[in-house]
Amino acid sequence: MAIYRFRVCLEENEDIYRDIDIKASQTFEQFHSCIQTVFKFDALHSASFFTSDDFWRKGDEVTLRKEDLALDEEEIRLKATPKRLMADVKIAKLIEQPHQRFIYVFDPKVQWSFLIEMLKIATEDSKLTYPACIRSVGTAPRQYKQTNMAKEELSADLAMAGLLNDPELDDSDIYKSLGTEEGLEEEDLVALEGEEGEEETSEEDDFSEEETNPDFEADSGLEFSDET
Repeated sequence: MAIYRFRVCLEENEDIYRDIDIKASQTFEQFHSCIQTVFKFDALHSASFFTSDDFWRKGDEVTLRKEDLALDEEEIRLKATPKRLMADVKIAKLIEQPHQRFIYVFDPKVQWSFLIEMLKIATEDSKLTYPACIRSVGTAPRQYKQTNMAKEELSADLAMAGLLNDPELDDSDIYKSLGTEEGLEEEDLVALEGEEGEEETSEEDDFSEEETNPDFEADSGLEFSDET
């Protein structure tokens, strides 16, 4: 039985990769499950494999779920090849060259993308259960960390910008919006408004203080003459 060895690397960081051995007779659904396991993803989202040329341009699609089989209007316009289910397609079916390439996309909304290239035909090891990860390099990224942080930061920035640019909101409304659902505590709100409302001393105030301070002339170091 032929064993294909593939290198699966993260598109954004090719230094993070896994080498996976899989039987030619196994399906892309089994390949998908193995990738999910070795990269520690939760397998809760849709996924697709795409055949690829030497320039990593997507070709035919093999998708995970039946609901993803339908072609959208853009795909129909481009006369795209009908999609197939991973469970129905064996790995050997799409191997057309010694270094066959695929692109694997998981969770299309977030676009986790992996580049896959066949390294060689390996020898079957009776001690292994296929598909098997035979080499792991680099720490797998946390599935939700980057996307959640980005969304939270973007939402916070947009919220702040919107609040600060709203002429109908006063400071107390802004502080309440940025607090919990119930708003900030009253003493916190007062403190924040106090900080926001502090007035800078104007030049006029400085001069007024100098004019009314009897020690100003002595402290200034200037001498005034009575001569006119």
